[in-house]
Amino acid sequence: MWNYITKSEGRVRQAIDLLVARGKSIAVKIQGEQTLFDSKIVEADHGDLDSKSRIANTVYIEWLSPPVGNSLIQSSRAIQVKFSLAKYNLAFTSDYVTTSLRSSCRGHIISYPKALMVGDRRSHDRYETGSKKAPIFATATIKMKEGRNEVNLRDLGVFDVSENGVGILVGNKLFSRFSRIGIGTRLNGLELSAPWAIVKTHGIVKHMSKMRRGEYDGYHLLGIELDDKLEYYASDRYVADTVEPQIGCSMSS
Repeated sequence: MWNYITKSEGRVRQAIDLLVARGKSIAVKIQGEQTLFDSKIVEADHGDLDSKSRIANTVYIEWLSPPVGNSLIQSSRAIQVKFSLAKYNLAFTSDYVTTSLRSSCRGHIISYPKALMVGDRRSHDRYETGSKKAPIFATATIKMKEGRNEVNLRDLGVFDVSENGVGILVGNKLFSRFSRIGIGTRLNGLELSAPWAIVKTHGIVKHMSKMRRGEYDGYHLLGIELDDKLEYYASDRYVADTVEPQIGCSMSS
């Protein structure tokens, strides 16, 4: 999974600073646990001489989600932090230090990484709402259990689509119904809807993060890695093959 390891202090610092500046989500793997927990890096002490941090060479992260991770992480020394930047998958290992109760950084303090693991470059295209390459799927339906009942949460907005996954928008009012879903949860009933097609598939939740900028500020983004490849469905060729026969038009350039 990992192509190489870099111990470059400059590259480690750059990656941490980008995560903080962009408010990107991280996945925290606690030793001995299968579940990945969602969080964000909010501050880091790089060990500079003029640092005002109480504990040098540390990284401050938000409380984990699902919340059970907040007690599990305190009893585990070794943790792994996974994230993506640009088209790279990256990770680093850390030790747990302590909790942070500062008003600006409530959460956990972990040790500063000494190296970065760099994974395969993601070669697939991503189609994102509001961009020049908008996803063809407009809405999604997730089948899930509530108590003893099975319910369908319909008309969830699709934020982005790639060959391997989909990002689904969940509003604050609806997010409480996702309390049983966390990183690593398998979803065995997922439908993606376009005006001319419905794709039924399955997948695993890879990240859950709150959007803090732009049109969808306040929404939660549910990132799902799908069992099925969506490369064909996400392409212009698929649109041409399915829409042209219906409306009698040509998409050829």
